[in-house]
Amino acid sequence: MIHEKTFKDRLSILIGERGIQPFVRRTGVSETSINQYLQGECLPTLKILESIATANGVSVGWLIGEEPYPQCGENSNHQNAEKSMRQIEQWISKQKDGINYWEVIKAKLSQEFPDFKSWLKENNL
Repeated sequence: MIHEKTFKDRLSILIGERGIQPFVRRTGVSETSINQYLQGECLPTLKILESIATANGVSVGWLIGEEPYPQCGENSNHQNAEKSMRQIEQWISKQKDGINYWEVIKAKLSQEFPDFKSWLKENNL
């Protein structure tokens, strides 16, 4: 079954408000290629689809419109994120090198995602 959104629609969703540059860094796909996909000039290879899907926590099926957008509670990415956070917390707690890894992570995420920086400020973190 094909769902209402096309590849370029779903690509736009993944790029979101952050823009193409963070997306390019996250996926490793060139800006020229991304722009061509967004304009419908060409389609990516399976390898590129897999790169985009993996970097954004979605399936290739969703990316190409064969799967619906996950509803609240159906998205295993949220569960994966929670699991990843627990693993990060465990790893950080074992580090004895004097580096404040939470500050490093916050700085990197703030640089990559302006919304995260605002959220930190709003929550006094």
